[in-house]
Amino acid sequence: MSSPTTDLARPDAVLFDLLMGVMNSLELWEAAAQDRDRGLAWRDAVTKRMAATNSYEPYERLVEEVAIEIGLDAGASGELLDRWLRMKPWPDATAVDGLTVPYAFVTNCSAPLASVAARRSGLDPVFTLSAQEAGWYKPDERIYREACRRLDRPMDKVLFVAGSPYDADGARAAGLSVMQVARRPDHRDDVSSHVATTLVEIVAAVEREGGQGG
Repeated sequence: MSSPTTDLARPDAVLFDLLMGVMNSLELWEAAAQDRDRGLAWRDAVTKRMAATNSYEPYERLVEEVAIEIGLDAGASGELLDRWLRMKPWPDATAVDGLTVPYAFVTNCSAPLASVAARRSGLDPVFTLSAQEAGWYKPDERIYREACRRLDRPMDKVLFVAGSPYDADGARAAGLSVMQVARRPDHRDDVSSHVATTLVEIVAAVEREGGQGG
């Protein structure tokens, strides 16, 4: 695992992956699928579909179509959306409040679901940018660029905190600096990113660089 502080320059702002980096959406997929491995497979298959699109397609429809394709119970997608209303942040998400630079959320879902997740985070981002509002799903470079435009910051001055390797790769390709918080054991050995185990480490690294005038 890479050190989260390696080569970190002080960012002017921070973007967070909402559904994996800040919120524990994993438990929703696992519960709705009634099995951990099938839940992860479902989520990963939806992500693969999103990455293959050239523009936004209705998130709820993708979720339902993929559930059917992989043989989940007919009510699985409805169960996932019901549980969305009770989604919880990761325990370390409170660390984000310690940032002294502006921060915002970027997320791969519809605008209404993004609003629910952001509200349940208990945090106060400058904005929450959903794939529906942007017009593209991550890892399309255009969604990261749109988020930087809304922050009114150059891309090379914005740090993106990813919750998944594919998201880290997309942000890096768009020109952002990247850290990844590993929420799944299979994401902890991603050698292409500076990987941390908690948001506490990442926020501390950002603020430490600020204290050093970096």
